[in-house]
Amino acid sequence: MKNKFNQLFKSVSEVEPSVDLIGFIFARIEKEKIRKSKRQLFFSYIGLSSSVLLTVFSWIFFGQTFLQSEFWTIFSLIFSDIVIVLKNLDTFFLSLLETFPFVHAAIFLVPVFLLLFFADYYLSNKANRKYKFNLLTH
Repeated sequence: MKNKFNQLFKSVSEVEPSVDLIGFIFARIEKEKIRKSKRQLFFSYIGLSSSVLLTVFSWIFFGQTFLQSEFWTIFSLIFSDIVIVLKNLDTFFLSLLETFPFVHAAIFLVPVFLLLFFADYYLSNKANRKYKFNLLTH
């Protein structure tokens, strides 16, 4: 069986693509890689700008309620009545924990996390474009 395959393929001449075809194929592959890189950079621009806007809006809407919570009133006792705070340290920490606005902090930290994620995505895409494809991004 193996000999039959060898006999069969010996009669077929090897097909070599022309040099122009090889160059054309590699140029198209390179062009597609550059287009993919541009598309990734565009999405990183959109993600970065939207996460910046989302962070600003969350700071405006949830930052005020976070700053106006009772947590800051109790926390300010550290600066005014440090002796009382040290005498009642366990109660002080429990009341801080009780009045901390966790929901507002979580709502604010999600856009900050997205901002950091998209900043990393943008910087890595920009570096790939610059060094991998020898292109300057503006």
